[in-house]
Amino acid sequence: MNLTYEIKHFKELSTLEYHNLLKLRVEVFVIEQNCPYPEVDGIDPFCFHLSVKNNDNEIIGTSRIIPKGVVHQEWSIGRLVVNENFRRKKIASNILSKSIEFIYNQENNLKEKIKIDALKYLEQFYKNYQFSSIKEYKEYEWDYIEMTLN
Repeated sequence: MNLTYEIKHFKELSTLEYHNLLKLRVEVFVIEQNCPYPEVDGIDPFCFHLSVKNNDNEIIGTSRIIPKGVVHQEWSIGRLVVNENFRRKKIASNILSKSIEFIYNQENNLKEKIKIDALKYLEQFYKNYQFSSIKEYKEYEWDYIEMTLN
C-alpha cells in the first residue's frame, strides 16, 4: 500500500478535498463513535490540514494542525482520525509525527510547546510521543484529557 501524506492550509484545499476531510471526520467521530458534536466549528479556515491518501487518491486519514492563538496559546493538533479499514498500520502514528514535525518546522524550534485535547482512552497513545497529561474534563458525554508536549 502506497500512502501519500500532504499538509495544506485550508485556503489551499479544493472543495472536494475539504468535503472528503469532513466526511471522514463525521464518519468516525459522529457515526462510528456515536458522538454528535459541532464538526463545523469555525476553526478549520485558520488551520493546516494533513491528509493521508491511498493508491485510489481516497483520504483515509487526517489531522487538523491549529496555529497558536486560535484555540490555545500554543500550537495544537486535533481531529486526528484514520478510516477504520486502515487502522493498526501505524498511520495514526505517522500522522501525529508528521503534524509535530510540521509545527516544529513552522517555528524552527524543536522545543515548541504543543497542546492537545484527546479522548481519555487515547492518553497512552499520546504519552508514547512524550505528551504529558494536564487535566481531565467531560465534553459531549465523553471523557477528555488535555495534554502538552514540551
